[in-house]
Amino acid sequence: MILPPIPTPFDRKGRLDTGAFRELAGALEPLVDGLLIYGSNGEGVHLFPEERRLGLSALNPQKPFLVGLMEETLPQAERALEEARERGAMGLLVTPPRYYHASLGERLIAYYEALAQRMPIWLYHVPQNTKVDLPLAAVKALAVHKGVVGVKDSSGDLSRFAFYQAEGLALRVYTGHAPTFLGALALGAEGGILAAANLAPRAYRALLQAFREGRFTEAQARQKSLYPLGSLLAQGGVPLLKQALRHLGLPAGYPRPPYPAESPLWPRFLPVLEGLKEEGWVL
Repeated sequence: MILPPIPTPFDRKGRLDTGAFRELAGALEPLVDGLLIYGSNGEGVHLFPEERRLGLSALNPQKPFLVGLMEETLPQAERALEEARERGAMGLLVTPPRYYHASLGERLIAYYEALAQRMPIWLYHVPQNTKVDLPLAAVKALAVHKGVVGVKDSSGDLSRFAFYQAEGLALRVYTGHAPTFLGALALGAEGGILAAANLAPRAYRALLQAFREGRFTEAQARQKSLYPLGSLLAQGGVPLLKQALRHLGLPAGYPRPPYPAESPLWPRFLPVLEGLKEEGWVL
């Protein structure tokens, strides 16, 4: 499966635009296998609780969707969990608490277990954003819990995927790192939850299908052609993704202040985007 972590549109003053959110999700959903709402590229950490509710209420996905949860405490997380469950999410994608992470110890596992008793949970390892680790020992311990069903690993560290495969963990493994997408597939990943799939969903679905059907030379060629897109997006993050979607005429809005509306990587990124567009891979 290919799921894009869709951006959450804000206007230039930082106000949530629910109409644009609905329009953007509607444009992307037919081209992919599902959606991630409020992931890293959805600026979930920038939303007020009432905005999370309003945004979810504005959407009506027909395909499976995950909801990102990046809270610091269990009471905060439980509130977001109930809203996602009410809207019919297939699960929550949950980062470890960050600010006092060093004090958690074994309570990290207890945090995930408490949530997994109420709704299917996907572990989310994205250290480039959270600045904390999701230890492999914790992933292994949580994999035996029936409510912990998957893991999204955006680190780009393929040794972690080798661990997931070697341990035979009962988890659906997805990568969030487009530059190493094919490598993750070779190490057992089921699919990708990729920012780049907001821009080139057909290309990543074609890559995944080629790999599954054993057309490895084609898969390698597709990964090579997509590498600049994924690599630059990994560096440019939300500002670059939203700028690219606006360029394509989609209502992605702007990052919430103080984050910039335009990325310094845009002059390098535009030729890559236009090249893929000419090949028919971009939206």
